[in-house]
Amino acid sequence: MISARQSCFFPRLLLLLLYPCFIQQAHASVEEARTSKSELLYNLALLSQTPYRPRQEIYTVCAFEEDIGHLKATSLESQKLQQSPIFLVTLKTQADVKRCNLLYIQDVVSQKPLELQQIIQKESVLTVVHQGNKFAEFGHVEISELDKRYQFMLRLGAAKQAGIVFDSRLMKLATNLIQ
Repeated sequence: MISARQSCFFPRLLLLLLYPCFIQQAHASVEEARTSKSELLYNLALLSQTPYRPRQEIYTVCAFEEDIGHLKATSLESQKLQQSPIFLVTLKTQADVKRCNLLYIQDVVSQKPLELQQIIQKESVLTVVHQGNKFAEFGHVEISELDKRYQFMLRLGAAKQAGIVFDSRLMKLATNLIQ
C-alpha cells in the first residue's frame, strides 16, 4: 500500500523531470516572438519613407528601457536598410527620440505624451506602437498579435503629419487604414 507521502512524491518527481522542458519551450517561444517582432519592424521600416528627413549613415531603431527586451538586436542589426547598417538603441529620455528613425513602444507609458508626439512629428520618426499601449492613438503603425501572428494598422493622418509615406504594398497588407 502507498502512503499519502509516497503518492505526493511521484507527481513532484514528474514535475521536476518535466520542468526543464517547460522552461526551454517558454524561452524558445519568447525568443521566437522577439525575432518575429524585430523582423516585422524591419519590414515596416523597409516599406516606409521619410522624404523630408535627411539621409543618415546609420538607421537607428529605438525603444525605451521598458520595451527594449521585446526586440532582438541580432535580428535587426544583421540587416541593412538602403545600404545603411541598422542599430538598436535604448532610450533613456524622450529627448533622445530625435536620434531615431523608428521608435518602438510596447510597455512604456509616456509621462508627457504631447511632448513625445511633437518630437516624433517634427523629427519624422516612424513610430510603431503595440496595441493596448495608451500611446497607440499617436503612433503611425499599431501592431497586435493574434494566434502567434502579427497584424498591423496604419494611421495615415498621423503619418502624413510627420512626413512619413507608406509603400502601397504595406498598405495592402495592413488590416486597417485609419485616416
